[in-house]
Amino acid sequence: MPDGAWRGLLDSLVDLVLPATCAGCDEPSARALCERCRTAMERARPRRTRPDPAPAGLPATYALAAYAGSVRRAIVQYKEENRHELTGCLGGLLGRVVDRAADGAPVVLVPVPATAAAVRRRHGDHVLRLARVAARGRPGVAIARPLTARPRRDDSAELTAAQRAAAARHAFALRPRRAAALRARVNRDGAAVVLVDDILTTGATLAAAARRLAEAGLRADGAAVIAATQRTRMGATQRQR
Repeated sequence: MPDGAWRGLLDSLVDLVLPATCAGCDEPSARALCERCRTAMERARPRRTRPDPAPAGLPATYALAAYAGSVRRAIVQYKEENRHELTGCLGGLLGRVVDRAADGAPVVLVPVPATAAAVRRRHGDHVLRLARVAARGRPGVAIARPLTARPRRDDSAELTAAQRAAAARHAFALRPRRAAALRARVNRDGAAVVLVDDILTTGATLAAAARRLAEAGLRADGAAVIAATQRTRMGATQRQR
């Protein structure tokens, strides 16, 4: 049995033994998200969002909601508490943002890669998992991984905006063969390249990833995230309870 299947079976057994709580509000729930939190997230609509100030090179970015309330809690639970049962729900939300960013065009998703340390801590690349769900069942949507993450010394969540920007400039490296394959695909099919991540804070990470792609002759046509922090501007800020 594949590792993923064993992990899913183990998660199911754990759910039978331990009391379940909603990842969005911590109320008792038989599912990863209670009906109230799930409904609130499903009602949200993807909108254009932009940090203030925005870093140079940031592609047009879309988010589903503000990084607050149940959305924030669910993402933190997924990333830091290894609640992988949220992958399907959060990946589905990301997929809706991808639909908005792609606007009906063929698209190749480029997940912002995690460092090796983060992959070990989170038992896998959390953004890649979400991207795979977002691409599933969407004709014309594929995934490419032309970037790799370099080791980082600090937790970016504790850095100032200026420090995040400085760290982001050296955060990624190109995988030449994969970048060449993506470039050939874009030239052949006319597909748009959309960066995907879980949240948007200062925009430094997405801008750095876009600049690294540009070094390989690839343009990031847009970016899709689940949530944007309050320091960003959205068409209409959507708060989740």
